[in-house]
Amino acid sequence: MGARVPSRPSRLALLRAGAASALVAAVTLSSAGLSAASTVGPDISSHNHDNRARVNFSVMHRVGGAAFIFVKATEGTDYANPRFSSDFRRARRLMVRGAYHYARPGGVTFPQIAADATAEADFFIQATGTMEGMGILPPVLDLEDAGALNPTQLSRWAHTWLRRVKELTGRNPMVYTNGNFWRLRLRNSKGFRSYPLWLASYGVAKPSVPGRWKRYTFWQYTDRGSLAGAGLRLDLSVFNGSLAQLQSLTLRTSVSPGTSRASGRPRTPVRSRKSVRSVSSSRALVSSEAAALSMTSATLRYLHRVRDAGSESRPLMWPNVFGRGGIREIGR
Repeated sequence: MGARVPSRPSRLALLRAGAASALVAAVTLSSAGLSAASTVGPDISSHNHDNRARVNFSVMHRVGGAAFIFVKATEGTDYANPRFSSDFRRARRLMVRGAYHYARPGGVTFPQIAADATAEADFFIQATGTMEGMGILPPVLDLEDAGALNPTQLSRWAHTWLRRVKELTGRNPMVYTNGNFWRLRLRNSKGFRSYPLWLASYGVAKPSVPGRWKRYTFWQYTDRGSLAGAGLRLDLSVFNGSLAQLQSLTLRTSVSPGTSRASGRPRTPVRSRKSVRSVSSSRALVSSEAAALSMTSATLRYLHRVRDAGSESRPLMWPNVFGRGGIREIGR
């Protein structure tokens, strides 16, 4: 006996199915507040692999339409994401990639604060390498925890970390934060405008940019997004520009004097025993190399759905957007 062959659907049925699909797509994009041509991507940590959850970068890019991805590399000076090396490598030929460090600021006196920030910066670069090469975004400082520091101390800590990473990589780092944190814990400091802003702000049509930044470079618009290829909810962001502009953000024309072009790593050790609390966890997880980025300039398909509790379904005015306005949980 053979399998039953289904009857051919009528033209009317096909038209109805097409209309229903179009309606679903329109509702999905409206709820996200984004247009179908938006340049979007997730950020992930080891948490996204919990309970063997699916993380398929090829599906994220080819079906979900993700153009970029940020991967958590380190936190403080004693946690290195065990999935960083493999995740960063697997995304290499599919998407523009970036790495971020979750800050755990410490210290009391200014010398102690500077030493702590330097140790965290060194620990991050030990994990990522100098992040040179086409297809790799600038390094990111994830600043949403002030520790016990006051605004003046926290500003000193952040500036020290950013300058140290720029010294080691030759690249201008990005700052990730949210508006509430920035206004409360840094008194809405205007002193970081030379660094690109990745702003988190959820459930709004247009985020409010803190600190007198003129614009945001990335806007993380949800921490409960759905994306093809990801088994768990995840953070999703949108780039404030075109795909070509995103690719240009990865270009780097020179290597800092303290680095080796062959390896992409500092010529001399960047950490001492005094600067980092855990030496064993500081082993380099990935070798930086010139990534051969294979992407087309075709319009990205935006097929994922975003469900934000309590967020309104309002259209987003898209010319100038980027930001973040909520504190997210840290997933190790």
